[in-house]
Amino acid sequence: MEKVKKQYGLWTGIAMVIGIVIGSGVFLKAGGVLSLAGGDLKLALLAWLVGGVIMICSGFCFAVFATRVTKYNGVIDYVEVSTNRRVGYGLAWTMTTFYYPTVASIVALFAGSYFFKLLGMNIELADWRNFIFAFVILLLFVVLNYVSPIISSKFQISATVIKLMPIGVIAVAGLFASLIVDGNVGIINAFSIKARGYEANFGEAVKKTAFAYEGWVCATAINAELKDSKKNLPKALVIGTVAILGFYLIYYISLSAFLGNAGTIIQDDYAPIAVFEKIMGKVGGVIFTVFILVSCLGTVNGVTVACCRGMYTMSCRGQGIMPEKFSKLGKNQSVSLLSCVYGFGCMMIMLGVWYLAFSGNKFFGHLTSMDEIICAIIYAVYITMYVYIMKNFKDCGVFSRFVMPIMAIIGSLFFVFCGSGLYQLIFLSSWDSLKAFGVFMIIFAVMTIPCIFFYHGGGKDLKESD
Repeated sequence: MEKVKKQYGLWTGIAMVIGIVIGSGVFLKAGGVLSLAGGDLKLALLAWLVGGVIMICSGFCFAVFATRVTKYNGVIDYVEVSTNRRVGYGLAWTMTTFYYPTVASIVALFAGSYFFKLLGMNIELADWRNFIFAFVILLLFVVLNYVSPIISSKFQISATVIKLMPIGVIAVAGLFASLIVDGNVGIINAFSIKARGYEANFGEAVKKTAFAYEGWVCATAINAELKDSKKNLPKALVIGTVAILGFYLIYYISLSAFLGNAGTIIQDDYAPIAVFEKIMGKVGGVIFTVFILVSCLGTVNGVTVACCRGMYTMSCRGQGIMPEKFSKLGKNQSVSLLSCVYGFGCMMIMLGVWYLAFSGNKFFGHLTSMDEIICAIIYAVYITMYVYIMKNFKDCGVFSRFVMPIMAIIGSLFFVFCGSGLYQLIFLSSWDSLKAFGVFMIIFAVMTIPCIFFYHGGGKDLKESD
């Protein structure tokens, strides 16, 4: 088994956390969450706060693990320690084959829609030209991650800085919205005037916010490649997740303050562009579209980094498809070529599933929210880590050993409750989300059951990488 070299520092880790999370979700979910909150900004912010707390508590618990376990792929290592090799292997397969490809492919499609907007073309998300764009982008990032991981990491840092700029502009503009534009706008009106005609569905709202915060766990995929990872990864997780919550809350308050709640819902994914057009005219809209495109590409790059390392992670444990071949690194001693090829293949499969979902297929049409559902399932697995912390990390203080893990468990259970559709069924008597979950589980089984045939007994014991 060949070992990867240490090549990333703290800033790359922070950029991975912030850069992956702040992608398409921050720009595309504002109107949807607000409408699901019944047009009430206060309830919408509560949904964003709940999603953010789930992320922070989970990230904190991951940070506690990161100070003690440093092998090859953070989240897989932590779950394996908390449970057993078989469960860890199952999670590795799920994330490599399903989770990472699902997220990477949908964000690549969002990137494509904004790319075509820059060209003056009104291309729908499910348009065949957009799928060709997504294919090319995913291929380019896979090649980049294999040929030059350092360039990939520099792009990640640059994309993170770029995507924070428009958020900062909107935040400042929103604070002075009452002075800039006329009408029922401004912070006070945003909190007091609800958008009419929308029914509250808090469970669906939380499901969307939790997904918009998702992606930070991908940073643990470069665990073995971080310099002084037992210090840098925990710092990256804590600093990154707390910063993201602050960015999101300020951004969404300012968006509604500037456009009004009704305006934010009506504009939906165009809302941030509308703000820039009000400030700077059409040129501002174009500039912000470029920002969103770079933001999406940064997320695609970060998730691709994790996806390319998935099968290598399994092969290092003596598991998966031909572990002796998938554990062989390229000339740069950073990434396995076969692992990259496998990850790309899985992304192409999920890109095809997205096409069927958006094309109105009777069966696959239920899968338009599968990116949110898979996140809920993954969070259910994380609960084993939080229980392990409470049972075994006896040298930790009460806050680290009990308070944060308990909050992470409650948050994860609530996310699963919403993601499975049970919340919607119990409180709204709606079966739609539960039906979507059932169809999703069929696809999930098809993608994950094959892992049973590639489990090789006990596997290998991994030493700490530091």
